[in-house]
Amino acid sequence: MARISINEAYNHFATTYVAKENANVDKHKKSELQNVYKSIAKINKNSPLHVLQQDDNAQAEAVGIKEHARFLKSQLESLGSSESAGLDKRSAVSSDPEKVSVEYVGSGQSASPEFTLSVDRLATNQINAGHFLADEEVSLTPGAYSFNIAVGKHDYEFQYSIKDGDTNKDIQSKLSRLINKAGIGLVAGLQEDSEGRSTLIIGSTDTGLKPGSTLRFEITESSGASTGSVAYFGLNLIAQEPSNAHFYINGNEHYSSSNRFTVGNAYDITLKAGTAPDAPVTIGVKNKSDTLVENVTTLVDGYNNFIDSLNDVQSAGYKSHKLTGETIAIARSNLKATSEFGISLTEDGHISYDSQLMKDKFLSGTGQEVLDPLMHLAKDLIAKADEISIDPMKYVERPVFNYKDPNGTDNPSPYITSEYSGMMFNNYC
Repeated sequence: MARISINEAYNHFATTYVAKENANVDKHKKSELQNVYKSIAKINKNSPLHVLQQDDNAQAEAVGIKEHARFLKSQLESLGSSESAGLDKRSAVSSDPEKVSVEYVGSGQSASPEFTLSVDRLATNQINAGHFLADEEVSLTPGAYSFNIAVGKHDYEFQYSIKDGDTNKDIQSKLSRLINKAGIGLVAGLQEDSEGRSTLIIGSTDTGLKPGSTLRFEITESSGASTGSVAYFGLNLIAQEPSNAHFYINGNEHYSSSNRFTVGNAYDITLKAGTAPDAPVTIGVKNKSDTLVENVTTLVDGYNNFIDSLNDVQSAGYKSHKLTGETIAIARSNLKATSEFGISLTEDGHISYDSQLMKDKFLSGTGQEVLDPLMHLAKDLIAKADEISIDPMKYVERPVFNYKDPNGTDNPSPYITSEYSGMMFNNYC
């Protein structure tokens, strides 16, 4: 099988089984998770009990709006923390973002020196691709089987059984599920050829090599059980060996086990493709006015996309108009004096902006005063996104069933909200 199809199959499995990554939202400090718990407990201690109507569409919309709110928060927090003036955070630029992308992660506002980067080779992961087998009864003797997978310094044993009537595809699917559920840094799945035969593909989620290693993982037979399954399915056949990225910074040779790394504690680099030896990519920072306009654009586009997502809600059981009104009110209260800078609220609640006028204002030195209301807008929207994430069911039609004891003697029932919303995650909880 051609390497390109192996990589396509692996990428499909990786996007299906590997946890989603949203660095600003899905990674939390212990204190942040404690604050979420306290917020849920407070909501349920001070709120009446409700009856949730059996409206699957409305509940589905609630989960969808929650995800949109989390995405909005991610966009806003990428501009900087709520404690800092994130809108004037420096922004990095790559002369060829299709080959090398960059994000500025420096802590200061001073410009970091630019540099050139040429890529000789990307870091690759290890991929094992087994034999293509027809979907017919397994040729192995029924019984108990096992095999070992060594990942780094850790060894894992996988046990399974083959019964009469099991087909090759049945067992390949079973092994795929075993490996994916183990959470050992591997992802597996089946790939079929034009003749309907299937093979089991196993890949490492990490790229590159650790010092002194030649492989990311190794699959061998286990002792004490029926043998022959590793060779029969080809579990140990390596289709792609792992390798480190090889690149040059200002002409100096470097290696990295990952295609993503930091340079000078200022630039977060992601390698996407190789470069011609005589055409290196230049990495630097944008000038201040371009950075400000770009960050304001991110803020405005994030808000407008969120408003659009609320307008797209079709369920009559979800009070999207209430949430839309509250969100627009936040924008209206913060954008009372920004029209002269090209930023204003339209009649339908969207924010319009003139990027050229903003840039001209910033270049003339008169644009700084617009940053305060925009930062307050960003801070208020983050707070609103947190509120939605904790209790999106607040906007579902839910008649009051009973009021809490005014003396506050009732238990806080901290999981009532999360039972319907806070735990409605897929694979990144």
